[in-house]
Amino acid sequence: MDENLDIMVNDLITQLKGTTALAKKEPEEELDKEKLEEFIIKNSGRLITKTLGIVDDVQAYISSAPEAKDVTALAELLKAASSSIEALNRVYTSIERNKTVKEVKQMDIDSREKINVQDNTAFLLSRKEIMQELIGRSKQEGVKVVDV
Repeated sequence: MDENLDIMVNDLITQLKGTTALAKKEPEEELDKEKLEEFIIKNSGRLITKTLGIVDDVQAYISSAPEAKDVTALAELLKAASSSIEALNRVYTSIERNKTVKEVKQMDIDSREKINVQDNTAFLLSRKEIMQELIGRSKQEGVKVVDV
């Protein structure tokens, strides 16, 4: 019995030694307003990828020996992954909607400028020029003009 215990303890110690590799600590990034969108998209993508990988691992583990707590853990992982995907989708939709609103607003501004230019060109003639133009047209058509 004592030998079995020693063997089991040695097994555990060997397993623990194999898993004590230090995790690499990534340098912390400072968040600027300009880089916030990029940070959210990049890290959300990484989070989703890791979560989906863990879901696959847990699902493979559960298929070999299902237990209630493991199935609950899988359900929570799926919920977390789907909410992360949904949040990233909302960010993407918001970005696209903002781009579309800007384009539509620019088109509106351009059309208003064009209409404004057309309206202003119609009123650039003086009274004298208008009368000369009217008299010139009437002479070309053969209409007799009477001065009063």
